[in-house]
Amino acid sequence: MRPLDDFSLFIFNLQYRMKRINNSITNICIKALAQSMNTNVMTVLARKIAPNYDLHSRLGFPRSMAIANQDAARQILTDMIKNDYFIDFVVLMIEAENSGLMGRKYSIPYMNEIVSGIFELGYIYDAANKLFVEDPRYSTTRNWGVLRQGQEYSFTFMRIDIAESSAIVRENPEKNVQKAYKYLREITNKSVLKRNGRIWSWDGDGGLASFFFGNKQQCAIMAGKEILHELFFYNYLDCPLTEPLRIRLAVHSGPFEYSHDEEELKACEAVKKVIEIESRFTKPGTMTISQAVKVTLDSISGIGIKLLQGKGATKYYNYEFKLESK
Repeated sequence: MRPLDDFSLFIFNLQYRMKRINNSITNICIKALAQSMNTNVMTVLARKIAPNYDLHSRLGFPRSMAIANQDAARQILTDMIKNDYFIDFVVLMIEAENSGLMGRKYSIPYMNEIVSGIFELGYIYDAANKLFVEDPRYSTTRNWGVLRQGQEYSFTFMRIDIAESSAIVRENPEKNVQKAYKYLREITNKSVLKRNGRIWSWDGDGGLASFFFGNKQQCAIMAGKEILHELFFYNYLDCPLTEPLRIRLAVHSGPFEYSHDEEELKACEAVKKVIEIESRFTKPGTMTISQAVKVTLDSISGIGIKLLQGKGATKYYNYEFKLESK
């Protein structure tokens, strides 16, 4: 049997989760809605996701007919689940309780049970972005289980490239090259995933990682620092190559209309920019950071990052790991 690719695996997992939603927490959500909101407020909530949502039409009722809270809640939840908006709808329920809706906060019962049910589906709550995302302990799909095709989001991208890769391949036995490249891929994967990032492409001598949730700029910077630190000691202790394995890293933030298509990713201006920063402004063994990222860093993640001199009007910053001499 052919193994599932990343997108197919996501669809498979999504279908499985939808079945579990239907069998577990739907009734709790129906009760929560029916007991906390009238049909008009429920409809306003639904229209935040589906602007033209028509509850009377969905139920087949004439507009002059009143709809019972229980019936309205059941129909709205059924439609949200069917169209893969259940988790988005729960986020709106959380916001209605915490921040309010139309100038009023709603006390929604059973929210702890609802949120616990979503945790059991393999999600965690990202408070900074007010979204549920897949828990990396259980799943690491490219879109974090929540990003939608064709919708624009803001990402932080990290570009990784092996310096002098042609010379490395030419001057070293293939098994040694494969061993070193495998190690780089492993430490990159570990450093990115532990900060809830994703590797979006990898072509043997480098790739592109993306960060979206939490403080994505700091996550990218700390991942880049960790990769450089790990590689520094690997070169001293265990690298099988004739010369140290050196990489160039670059980090930049920008928008991208999310797509699974690699060609659309390559056409993204923010991706083009991070590749340019890596290739033009980064020396081997260092990480270069755009100003858009630098201004977001706190005092800890910004340690060791210095302004690059002589790069024109555009400011770039650089990090290089060195052992201080006594």
